[in-house]
Amino acid sequence: MTHAGWMITPAELKTYELAGCQSGYVTRRQAIACGMSPASIRHRTESGLWKSESPGLYLIPGFDNTVRGQLAAACAALGAVVSHESAAEIHDLPRVRRGLAVVTVRVRRTHRFPDVIVHQSTDLGPQYVIEIQGLAVTTIVRTVIDLASQMKPHQIGPIVDRIIVDKRATLDAICTEVMNLTRRGKPGMRTMDKVLELRVGETLVGDSELELLTLRFLSDSGFPEPVVQFPLPWRPIRPGRVDFAYPLWRLIIEVDGRAWHSTLEAFETDRLRDNHALLAGWRVLRITYRMLKDQPELVRSMIQRAIESAPVIL
Repeated sequence: MTHAGWMITPAELKTYELAGCQSGYVTRRQAIACGMSPASIRHRTESGLWKSESPGLYLIPGFDNTVRGQLAAACAALGAVVSHESAAEIHDLPRVRRGLAVVTVRVRRTHRFPDVIVHQSTDLGPQYVIEIQGLAVTTIVRTVIDLASQMKPHQIGPIVDRIIVDKRATLDAICTEVMNLTRRGKPGMRTMDKVLELRVGETLVGDSELELLTLRFLSDSGFPEPVVQFPLPWRPIRPGRVDFAYPLWRLIIEVDGRAWHSTLEAFETDRLRDNHALLAGWRVLRITYRMLKDQPELVRSMIQRAIESAPVIL
């Protein structure tokens, strides 16, 4: 095989194959590892076949420029890790801009690469990096924390909810990493604090456990056994169910552990369902774990008052 008047060597062919996976970029170290000699590298740059982008980084023209190739090249050239929007796209996180090439390097490392956004970090330890598709990528929790430095709580919240819904991370794990990374002046910590503040507490108890606690509470309080997973009679087209119901008093009791069977975006849907119940002549009481734990007498009183004030359906 020949190129520009001379035979392409096996070492150069191997280098070209590697460059093809990196949008045409190759580092000096990679080229030498492929079998190229320093003299042959110098000859190709001096002849214009290879373009020197920066010390130790070359661009071989003729290859497609892809985001994945840019990321691979930046990781190789800078010792970088795919992060922020690029990591979010690899992790398939929602609500994050696609098509960006973003990496993070440790402070005091070279932090420039053509067409790539390069962040610097002092706390990007190996525990926050995994390999995906041959690339070093920040873990899903670290990716969310990094995104918090440039997004608002109402934007990060649904992303946190989604990875918990999908069981790709737990709330405890997210809280732990936030605490491990928190330091004065670190970007994104205030945003994560606001996001987690809304989710800590009731969230630590799963729905199934909270339902058992509620059943035990109702029994210990002397209330009749409710109908569990009661089908809503006014929704024949799209059937729905509620946690507990007393049909005789047209009373619905919903336990709200925010245990992530749905995202917090379901808030509007839940309130709409409550409104439909009210219009159908039913009342809804919502009980949280914190209420059962800290204010059991208040919960007992609310249920008793709801029963006593309800018209009996014969």
